[in-house]
Amino acid sequence: MTAAAPTPDLSTGQVLHDVVEKATRAPSIHNTQPWRFVAHDNCIELWTDPTRGLDVLDPTGRARHLSCGAALLHARVAADGAGYTATVTVLPDPARPEHLADIRLSRRTGVQEPDRPDQDLLDDAISTRRTAREPFTPGRLAGDVIAALYRAAELEGCWLRVADTADDETAIAVLLTRADELQTTDPAYRDELRRWTGQGEAADDGVPPWAVPAADPSRRGTNYRVRDFVADRETAAAVAADEPPPVERPLIAVLGTRGDDVGAWLAAGQGLGRLLLTATSLGVAASPMTQPLEVPDIRTRLGSELGLVGHPQMLLRLGYADSTGSAENAASTPRRPVEDVLTTS
Repeated sequence: MTAAAPTPDLSTGQVLHDVVEKATRAPSIHNTQPWRFVAHDNCIELWTDPTRGLDVLDPTGRARHLSCGAALLHARVAADGAGYTATVTVLPDPARPEHLADIRLSRRTGVQEPDRPDQDLLDDAISTRRTAREPFTPGRLAGDVIAALYRAAELEGCWLRVADTADDETAIAVLLTRADELQTTDPAYRDELRRWTGQGEAADDGVPPWAVPAADPSRRGTNYRVRDFVADRETAAAVAADEPPPVERPLIAVLGTRGDDVGAWLAAGQGLGRLLLTATSLGVAASPMTQPLEVPDIRTRLGSELGLVGHPQMLLRLGYADSTGSAENAASTPRRPVEDVLTTS
């Protein structure tokens, strides 16, 4: 069994820096990175930063809290990889709702439990995980890979529903298209998108131009509407192509929770974080298709049409990314320096 020993002050030192740095590698909506950390003694506090929220796309803060939940999962995995046991208290102070979690670290001693998930693979995956925005290949995921993704979600108290029937796929495609149309015709949405995609090459947050494929996503060989991160793209007249675009057949999955409050959103973020790291360790690419979850009526319809028991929190396409994409598209989006998000006391 794994034992824990008292841990010295972690408010300074390489372990603290590495844990927080890996936490900041978590995915966040539009790469807003809406988190900050406070370290003291053997504790790392996770706080959300509402000033980095999206008022148009995420007025309730649900996606912001999912993003912070993913950062919490990354911190747990990083601490484990550094030889520490992380004991997490979620929402420790009701009077300060922006204080999302306390992560208390103690040095792990003794022999690891043989049946614990392989955290080393997840820790390694933190440095290579990224959101795949380029086309997918037609390759299908094997059954054992899908089973590992189910398990990853369940370990964090979430459920995963794969769209495995034609009716499911049609319902998702229709709702995705409708939500995307509502958003792209909203001037306020486009203004907000510009703010997080037009910050230039030197920005350390947002979605940089090099992370977005140059081709119009409407011309992809997929039934699922892909979000266009070019807010002012001019729709060109349709032209006959020499060859049709390659057909994409990603696995479409819904991650959800039984509840739908802040605690559930943080759990969903941790489930998402573990699922994405597991996918990365298995060579599987992933990208969100969250438009239906960002329009309240359509989110409700999604749950109804799929017969979900609980609340959908994330919609993902999973598969194998086209390896012919550019080196830029294969890179992770930038992150703010640890010094900008970490305070020690």
